[in-house]
Amino acid sequence: MHMGHMNDVWKSFAAQEITHSMAHYLTTLLKLKGERGYARVSDVAKELEVTKGSVSTQMKHLKEKGLVVEDENRFLHLTPDGETTAREVLQNRQVLIRFIETVLSVDALQAETDACKIEHLLSRNTSHQLMALVQLLQSEDPTAKAFLDAFKDYKVRCPSHEDCNLCSAECLMEAECSLETDAETNNE
Repeated sequence: MHMGHMNDVWKSFAAQEITHSMAHYLTTLLKLKGERGYARVSDVAKELEVTKGSVSTQMKHLKEKGLVVEDENRFLHLTPDGETTAREVLQNRQVLIRFIETVLSVDALQAETDACKIEHLLSRNTSHQLMALVQLLQSEDPTAKAFLDAFKDYKVRCPSHEDCNLCSAECLMEAECSLETDAETNNE
């Protein structure tokens, strides 16, 4: 990828950045609002098991980003942008869990942990395309079923570097492949 493009991507990401922590606060506000109809600093602190000071600090950042407002009664509210962001994070979480668990066959706890790590990083377009892929692969489509059957027992195979259609500048699996080769040699 061209370095100029990478710099543009980084600047764009930094401008829109929602941290892992911010994502949790936004989704917690959405949850509390749905369950109780309101959310205060103390409610968020209790829900996330953090101090009220931590919540206040994070709310300051979210207010600066235009994602949260606080009314005269100290109730916290998601702005329209905040609510959209929270809903997108939740949608990303669900589609990632579904993909990692059901398509990649990773156990449920690991799928949830990994989804949580990256749920705030996916673009809307990537999330929608991933959702479409999961939906297709979980459908009754015979091609999708055949693919899942083939993928179930598929492992990364390392051809010669020149013939690899995945790696470009260097082998992405070199360390792992050499460990497997050593193990095979030792077993002979």
